[in-house]
Amino acid sequence: MLTVFQPQDYRFPETVSELLEILSQQGEHARVIAGGTTIHELAYRKGMGDVRTLLDITRLPLGRITPTDTGLRVGATVTFTDLASYIAATHPRQLAVITDAIAGIRPMQIRNVGTVGGSICSSLPFFDLPAALVALDATVTTTRLDGDSRTLPIETFFWDFFLPDLRFGELFTEVEFALPPAGSGGAFQKFESNSVDWALVSIGVQVRCREDHFTEVRIALGGGIGRKIARASTVERALVGKPVTTEVIQDAVRGVVDDVRAFSDFRGSAEFRNHLLKVYITRCLVQAARRAR
Repeated sequence: MLTVFQPQDYRFPETVSELLEILSQQGEHARVIAGGTTIHELAYRKGMGDVRTLLDITRLPLGRITPTDTGLRVGATVTFTDLASYIAATHPRQLAVITDAIAGIRPMQIRNVGTVGGSICSSLPFFDLPAALVALDATVTTTRLDGDSRTLPIETFFWDFFLPDLRFGELFTEVEFALPPAGSGGAFQKFESNSVDWALVSIGVQVRCREDHFTEVRIALGGGIGRKIARASTVERALVGKPVTTEVIQDAVRGVVDDVRAFSDFRGSAEFRNHLLKVYITRCLVQAARRAR
């Protein structure tokens, strides 16, 4: 017999303080919801445990995109579509890694309701936007009922599947990242076995070049290659200071096997995943370097 997830209560907190108060009272029996796409998947797979209350945060003032002196602050309930539209109208070249990642999210309905905060707080390496944000060296901010807040690198925010660095009674509020300087370029690509499958590999890249040499490189590895997003640090170090050529990139990319340990499952062997990593990192780096010119 099919068991349908049916929460006892569905609330729209009027303030962040009210939301945090309910979370502190109900603990594991309450969950925050915005777009609801991840919760839908969990409920379908009977992964909601003893959740009784859903707290809808879409009416809270967390849906703004705010320019800063150095970049952008993006609120937790900003949708993928709204973020992509804002970037396309304001910083299409500088933040192409983000629009690339959002363009790969399907179907369109998911882009329209899925939120930045939900994608980050799900802490799943299969999701596209987090890898792009790691490539941009973004930071995330959380807040607690007592008013204390924390800001930390997004790269350290991911601990494991569905396990972000969120403490009891804490709410993710925004992500912030700097606009890449002149001479920078980014790209995101992924490989899926079909249109509804999670990616076997996904790659977010941000580079800076000067006089046809790499001066800065960040490579984020997502998809089904581990339990959280990883950095291709060996490849990054091998490229800094080197000329921007396909041969140099291909030689450096061989070192990705020192950064992640691919595994085998029914979706693909470790050897196949390692091959995909090398191919897609190379493609992203070539595209990012071209955009940096």
